[in-house]
Amino acid sequence: MSAGTFALALVRVAVALGAAGVAGHRIARRLGYGVDAVGRLAAVVTSLGVVLVCAEALGIAGELRTLPLIAVLILVAAGAWAWEARGRVTATREPAVARSTPPTTRHTSERPTPTADRSEAAAPPRSMRLAPAWPLAAVTVLGAQWLLATANALGGGMFNFDTLWYHMPFAAGYALDGSITAIHFTQADPWVAYYPANSELLHAVGIVLLHGDALSPLINLGWLAVLLLGAWCLGRRWELEAETLVAGCLVAGLPVLASTQPGEAFNDIAGVAMLVAGVALLVNTDGRGAAVPAGLALGWAAGIKFTFIVPVLIVLLGVALRARGAAGGERRDAALALAALLTGGWWYLHDLILVGNPLGTRLRVGPLVLPGPRSPLAASSQQTVLSQLRHLSLWGSRFIPGLTHAFGVAWPLLFAGAAVALALAIIRPGPGPVRMLAVGAAAAGLTYVVLPTGAAGIGTGTVLFEVNLRYIAPALALALLLVPVIVAQRAPARAHWVAPAMALALVLAQAEPSLWPTSPARHLVFLGLAGALTATVTGAWRGRGRMQALSPATIAAAGAIALAGAFAVAFVVQRHYLQRRYRAGLATDGGLGAIYAWAQTVSHARIALYGSVEQYPLYGALVTNRVDYLGVHTGGGGFAPIADCATWRSTINRDHAGYVVMTPGPTGSAPRAWTETDPAARLILTPGRDAVYAVSGSLNPRRCGSG
Repeated sequence: MSAGTFALALVRVAVALGAAGVAGHRIARRLGYGVDAVGRLAAVVTSLGVVLVCAEALGIAGELRTLPLIAVLILVAAGAWAWEARGRVTATREPAVARSTPPTTRHTSERPTPTADRSEAAAPPRSMRLAPAWPLAAVTVLGAQWLLATANALGGGMFNFDTLWYHMPFAAGYALDGSITAIHFTQADPWVAYYPANSELLHAVGIVLLHGDALSPLINLGWLAVLLLGAWCLGRRWELEAETLVAGCLVAGLPVLASTQPGEAFNDIAGVAMLVAGVALLVNTDGRGAAVPAGLALGWAAGIKFTFIVPVLIVLLGVALRARGAAGGERRDAALALAALLTGGWWYLHDLILVGNPLGTRLRVGPLVLPGPRSPLAASSQQTVLSQLRHLSLWGSRFIPGLTHAFGVAWPLLFAGAAVALALAIIRPGPGPVRMLAVGAAAAGLTYVVLPTGAAGIGTGTVLFEVNLRYIAPALALALLLVPVIVAQRAPARAHWVAPAMALALVLAQAEPSLWPTSPARHLVFLGLAGALTATVTGAWRGRGRMQALSPATIAAAGAIALAGAFAVAFVVQRHYLQRRYRAGLATDGGLGAIYAWAQTVSHARIALYGSVEQYPLYGALVTNRVDYLGVHTGGGGFAPIADCATWRSTINRDHAGYVVMTPGPTGSAPRAWTETDPAARLILTPGRDAVYAVSGSLNPRRCGSG
């Protein structure tokens, strides 16, 4: 992009996100939230809910385009502004947020004071007050790791398998079609086609607004910020903000997340962030309206990944049971559930309408069989952790090494501490909603043990097992964030050891080799940069009072200089990204790397693909190519490999493909003769066992030759 084109793209992004921000802020204010940390979290969550709901509405209508999206967001912002303004001139009402006032003024049986929540002691010991060094150190270590991985992605593209397999192809498909009603098959099997896709839709919004995917490597940094803000707010009720912030840093810094999420389109961090945000809002708020942002957050999480369904349902059920009989409890529950359905229900309704099963593919749960298309690939990967635990030979060779790589060398202490804390909270519940959250964490953990694919491929290696340990992230996040609260309630004299222990576990986890994808020197440089950034932000926050004394002209000049500098940096980064994106090749597959580089030179083309499922780079430098995986639609929403030449050629003609890319793949190879024996196909690239054909007209299904 030229500087002018990029500036226009940034204006589009700024207008759209600014409108969503205004809408979220005004709605949160109208619902009774203030300007404290909890209020900011509510505004952020509501803004993201506005973006999602608007994108879904436009996508269902087939109008997910730049101008309609911006127009709808502006209209929603204007409506929210007017609604909030009317609320200010009406009769005053009791605030909905319990912590809007100082802790000493809070006095309801359902929302105990912080002192009562901590323990039965009159006041916590001074040693419980966490020194600022611990959260600053944790944020610095975490920031260095995530910024380094994000910089790597901006330097050459997102290369993680799942990102290239379906996360970004889904996003690109939604952006190119302007619709979210169709099914996008990214392989000749329906395995992932029916997954919920809230996170992918957000990437699609970025592509629609920027006319490219340069925002995608940065999106998970935003989710990380939401997670840390939610972790801070979760501890606010018990005056343990800094402690829970360190716990949040530990969750995001564990190798299983830190090696997969930053700079990629993996969606586990998004689900964890919204789950934590929803829980944090619930424990800090009262009133029907205040439940809406919490419901939006929980629905966001459930619409991201199947693994978040159980903890979200447990939390919703727990809120309903705790509020049973309370004044306004039913209306609060209804508002919470409706908000969750608004942001989390579309993909499940979509699958229910298409195949009669809200979870998509055919599934057996005990004696119950849910209808849907069969997935041979999914059926071959149904090894649960529970089914494999009986094989004692796997413990030393698979389970323990996998857990060590995924969670660091301190994982036994980490898991033991979390398990003991949850057990205490469930068996001997203290005041407040801690037991409800502990039950949610425990249920999510037990769900992981019986989750299909949890132990996929463990008989031959630990790679899939390690990666799929991400599925325990919801349970582990809730458990670790509850540890400071539970310790403060049960053993306040020892609570000051929790944060240093978690910070130490975070540091030990950094020894995992997968977290050092480049030279150690570069990692250390980013560690210094993260430390400087953390210190700068902290200093600016502490000195905000002095900044308010500056004249408007000085503030405006400083803002203009900062804006110009930010634009210059952003322009250089995106130009570097577009120049190098998927052009450096692949050390593991030179042929596929050559095809990736070729695809960056092609735009507004239709590409038919068969073989590799790592297809996202084929969408081109600015995500303008349309990629269709070659397969045949079967009854009930299925998708299978093509078995004969005539069907192969007819499918290519139906897709109006201008190019055909053929590589070896997981569903078997198709004969090259099906394509190359037709005069309309011309071989233009043949790196290794791969091939790219240019198609200049319709292929003839009746003259398939020897293929």
